Amino acid sequence: YSYIILTLLMLSFSLLAHWLACIWYVIAVEEIELNPINWDVGWLHQLSSKLGYETETSNLTDFSSYITALYFTTSSLTSVGFGNVSANTDAEKVFSILIMLIGALMHAVVFGNVTAIIQRMYARRSQYQTRLRDLKDFFKLHQIPKPMRQRMTDYFQTTWSLNNGIDHNECMIAVNTSEHECMT
Repeated sequence: YSYIILTLLMLSFSLLAHWLACIWYVIAVEEIELNPINWDVGWLHQLSSKLGYETETSNLTDFSSYITALYFTTSSLTSVGFGNVSANTDAEKVFSILIMLIGALMHAVVFGNVTAIIQRMYARRSQYQTRLRDLKDFFKLHQIPKPMRQRMTDYFQTTWSLNNGIDHNECMIAVNTSEHECMT
């Protein structure tokens, strides 16, 4: 279950990054269409000049533009960006601010869930280690002979592997208590 949730979180993060990359590209194309021919401020113009195409954005491939847009949105969602692709126009800056706010929210959701998943994964193991340590302390305190220690340890490990540390008696007591409380 934990792995499925983690996978879904990562897939949703990737899908969000893709959608934002598409919007980032559309903003750049709209800026080019709305401004004069000699205008070279947007991130697509900056990319084409870095690749040596002067200011000709028509030489850029769709793949190169998409990868750059995805790189920008992913870096903005996961941090504050690296600066080699930057927002230059007002529309790009407003969109970048929105991406950073969404990224902060995604960090809280993803890392909060990852922490909870990891904690659930290791909770049983920690409980096992604690109970085994308590059993060993019991041996020392009561000076249990070595053959009896081994039998008790084997019993503990066997019962743990069969029921994963769940005490059926405690569960039945809890069920009976809750039924009694419901009747009263």
